[in-house]
Parts: sequence; structure tokens; C-alpha cells
Amino acid sequence: MTARTLLGLSALCVMAAVSLTACGEGKNADARPAGASGSVSASPMTPFESMAPAEIAEKSRLAMTKLRSFRIKGTAIAEGRAMTLDVAVAGKGDCLGTLGIGGGTGQVRWHGGYTYMKGDRKFWQASVGKEGVSSQKTETVVGLLAGRWLRKPAGSSGADDEFPFCDTAVMFTKDASDNSLTRGVDTDVNGMRGVTLTGKDGAAARTLVVATEGQPYDLRMSVEGGKEPQTFEFSGFNKPVTLTPPPTKNVIDMDKLQG
Repeated sequence: MTARTLLGLSALCVMAAVSLTACGEGKNADARPAGASGSVSASPMTPFESMAPAEIAEKSRLAMTKLRSFRIKGTAIAEGRAMTLDVAVAGKGDCLGTLGIGGGTGQVRWHGGYTYMKGDRKFWQASVGKEGVSSQKTETVVGLLAGRWLRKPAGSSGADDEFPFCDTAVMFTKDASDNSLTRGVDTDVNGMRGVTLTGKDGAAARTLVVATEGQPYDLRMSVEGGKEPQTFEFSGFNKPVTLTPPPTKNVIDMDKLQG
């Protein structure tokens, strides 16, 4: 399905971003998510009754690109490890939230042209301590980052590729594979009614749930099966998000770690 492409690439690149490496090669734009659970029932009439699945997908895509703010929350498997994510997006390039990797938790902010990350010991060990990085270097970096925010220019190492959640233009691009979507039963996502669109990508089944009440926003995207199952849900549409940079005294720049 599409580069509503929060899936494989984004999950992997989040970890690449916090592990001080670049990401962005081999971008695959077929990751429009899948998986809808919750109460399900047949719906003889909906606002999309006369629309083809591809038309519904396009309508929802355009609606998402016009949002001033929203929240995205979910889980994914990346490089064999579980990751959790809860982020509030506040316009192009600005967002804040939390990431969970390797049993640790990290805070993240993208604001004013910079990416900021702060985490507990397990978070940094899981992010930095990967194949090719010595245990001594890992512990040195973890020690330097204890209680501090890591800062890097948002445009460095392809920041949008590393974390596309902060830019709706990157998250919600059009994909020709939407033409093969099929429509399933209607469902509820966190109390909001939605229509289910499904597609296949090899062993993975992808599902998109689009709201049938109010604006046609995406409610859930997920992937079931395959090597990287994942689910993301959307909420907080156009609700205010307050975002400020961390105190300068608690910030360490990326180049100091790479030197």
C-alpha cells in the first residue's frame, strides 16, 4: 500500500537516528499500514457508499495533509526488536513524544530546525549498542548522554527519512498501489466509526481504517504478518500542541559524540 509509510522504514530509521548513524537508503514507498481490531459490523450505507476504495484512500490522504496537528501512537517490530511510539505532531517539522526501545524509554522533540532526544540508560544502550559499535564506546556515549538531550540539525543525515512522523508531506504521499485496495467491514477505533480498506504485500496484510464521521481522517494503519508487524492509531486531530526546546544547559550536540 502506500507511503502513508510509517512502517518498516520509519521504525528502522528511528533507531538509526538515535544510534548516531544515517538512514535513508533503500527507501520503499509501499508501506501503507494494516490491521484493524475492535467491534465490527456490516454497514449497508456509509458516506463512502458510492466511492471506490482507492477514492476513499485518496480522500483520507488529502485530509491528513491538511491537519494542523494530530497524535500518532503505536507499536512495531524493527530489526527483531519491539518499539513503541507516542508522538504529537504540531505542523511541518515540529513534534514531541516518547519512544520505547529495548526496555528503555526516550523523549523526543523536533523543533526549530533541530532534533532532540533524551532517554534512560536502557534506551541509549539499545539505540547505540548495536552491531559494529564496541561496548566501550557504547558505555562512553551512554555516560555522556545521562540526563541530557542529544541535539542534531533536523536537516542532517536526511532527518525526514529518519523520522517521517513530523512531516505530513512525507508521511502521506500518494501511492499507485492504492488502486488495488479492497473494502472490508466497518469498525470502531477508539469510539470513532470507520471504513476498513485492505491490501496485500507478500505475506503481509495491510489495513487502513478511515473515519466515516466528520472529516475522513485515518484512524488506524497496521500490518499483520511478514517480518515487521506494526500498528499505528491516530487521534487528537487539530488539538493544540505546546512545544518548546529543552534547556540549553542540558543539551549536548551530535558532533561532540562523533568527534
